[in-house]
Amino acid sequence: MRILLLLPLFAAALAAQTPAAIEALITEQSLAGPIRYLASDALEGRGVGSRGDRLARDYITSTLQLLGCTGGMPDGGFDQPVPILGVRSEIVRPVTLRGPKGAAVMRSPEEFTIWAARPDAESHWQDAEIVFIGYGITAPEFQWDDFKDADLKGKVALVMNNDPSSDPALFAGSTRLYYGRWSYKYEETARRGAVGTIVIHTTPSAGYPFQVIQAGHGQDHFFLKDNPRPALPVNAWCSEDAARALCVLGGHDLDELRHRAETRDFRPVPLGVKAALSLKNTVTEVQSGNVVARLEGSDPTLKAESVVLSAHFDHLGIGPVKNDDGIYNGALDNASGCGAMLALARAIAALPVRPKRTLLFAAVTAEESGLLGSEHFAAHPPVPVKSIVANYNIDGINIWGATKDLAMVGYGKNSLTALAAEVATRRGRQLVPDPEGDKGMFYRSDHFNFARAGIPCAYFKTGHDFLEETEKRRRIKNAYTTFLYHQPSDEMDDRWRLDGAVEDTRLVLECLLRTLNDAKVPEWTPGDEFEKAR
Repeated sequence: MRILLLLPLFAAALAAQTPAAIEALITEQSLAGPIRYLASDALEGRGVGSRGDRLARDYITSTLQLLGCTGGMPDGGFDQPVPILGVRSEIVRPVTLRGPKGAAVMRSPEEFTIWAARPDAESHWQDAEIVFIGYGITAPEFQWDDFKDADLKGKVALVMNNDPSSDPALFAGSTRLYYGRWSYKYEETARRGAVGTIVIHTTPSAGYPFQVIQAGHGQDHFFLKDNPRPALPVNAWCSEDAARALCVLGGHDLDELRHRAETRDFRPVPLGVKAALSLKNTVTEVQSGNVVARLEGSDPTLKAESVVLSAHFDHLGIGPVKNDDGIYNGALDNASGCGAMLALARAIAALPVRPKRTLLFAAVTAEESGLLGSEHFAAHPPVPVKSIVANYNIDGINIWGATKDLAMVGYGKNSLTALAAEVATRRGRQLVPDPEGDKGMFYRSDHFNFARAGIPCAYFKTGHDFLEETEKRRRIKNAYTTFLYHQPSDEMDDRWRLDGAVEDTRLVLECLLRTLNDAKVPEWTPGDEFEKAR
C-alpha cells in the first residue's frame, strides 16, 4: 500500500522533468550566479596561466562534477593541459622609418603595437624594406593573388585588414571570409619569408576601435608550444594615421594604394621606406588547460557519437590601468558564455533519460590569444574527431533585453541553420543571418577550430529586434564594442537585462537536444569552404 501511495509522487517528480520543466531550470539567476563569480575581481580577469585561470577552471570543473558530469578525457580526468608559451616583448628600439621624403619614429602604443610572434630572445628589423601587399591574399578559387612574384624574404609587409568587398561576386561580397582575418595575413606573409607584417587598423575593417589593439601592448602574447602554423618574427598593427604617414615617407598616398588593391591586377608596391626595430623578449612556459566534461549518451549505438558544447573562460587578466581599474574582468566576454554553458549543463543533467548521443563540455583557454585552447582540443580531441557530429559554441550572451530574432553567425553554412530556424519559428521567433557579417565573426571564436576540423558548428549572437525600447536597446548594445569590449569596464552590471539571454539559452537547449537525439548527422552545405575537411 505504501508503494502505491508513493507512485503518484514519483510520477509527479518525473512530470516535473519534462522538456518544459527542464527549460524552466534556465533562469536569470542560474545564468547570473556563475557570471558574477567568474567576472569578479577575485579572479583578476582570468588571464592565461594566472591564478584566476586556475580558479576559473576549478570552479567550472567542480560545478560540472556536481551536476553529474564525469571527466571527459580518456583517463577520466577533467583537465586537458594545453602547452602554451608566453612571450612578452620590450621595445629596445622603437619603429624607426626612413624614406626619400624623411624619417620618423613611431610611438607605441599610440601609433603602433608590436610583439614577437616566435619564442626568440630578440627580434630585429635591420633597415628592412617595407612593401605594400594590398589585402595580402592568395585565393586561387577567386583568381586572386596580391603577392604576384614579389620576394618578401627579409622584408616587412604592410597589409590592409579585411578582404575586397567592391564586387559582390568576390569573397562573399560584404561577408568576410577567413582571407580577411588579420591572423591569415600574418600566416600568409610568414610563409613567404617576411620578417614582419604591419596590419593597418580601421574600425570598420577590424570591427572594434584601436583601443582594443592597444590593450595588449606590453602584455604577454601566447602561442601553442607546438604551433603548427607559420609565424613571423614580429607582428604589428598600426593606426590608419600612422599608415598614412609611413606611405608619405616613401612618396605614396595610402588611399591611392588602397584603391589600386581593389582589383586583380594589383601588384605589390615597394614603398621605398626602410624600417628598423629591436625587441627583447621574455619567454615563459604557461600552465593552463581546457576543462573537458562528459554526459554519456543513453543510446547503445549513438552514444559513441558526441556533440561538443564549448565556451572560453579566459580573458585579458590584469593590464593597462584605465579609470583607476586594471582588471579586465571579461564579464560579457566570456564569463557570460560559461554561465550559459553551466545553465545548459544543469538543465540537461536533470533529464530523467539522458540524450542519445554523448555531450562533451569544453571550457577552453586562450581564446583571446588566438583561439589556442580550442585549436589544441580540435587537434587532440578526447574522442575520435570523426565521432564529433556537431559543435555549439557560446561566446557572449544577450544582456540587453528580449528580442524577436536571434542572429546566427555562419548562417547557411551547414544544416544546423535549418534546425535552428525551425526551432526559432516554433518558439515564435525568427533566426536571421549575422547583421555584422562584414566583421568576420565566424573566424573569431572557438567554433572556427571545430569547423577547420570538419565539424559543423553553430554560434548565435543577440538579435536586433528588441521587444521593448528597440532603438534605445540597439544603441546600448552597439556602444558595447566602442566602450566596453576588451576594457576593464566589461564588468557585470545590475542594469543587465538577462530575460533575453534566458530565452536565447532555452532556444539553444532545444537545438542542442535535437542534435543529441536526431539520428541524422549534421552536414555542411554543399560547396562550403569546410565541406572537404569533413
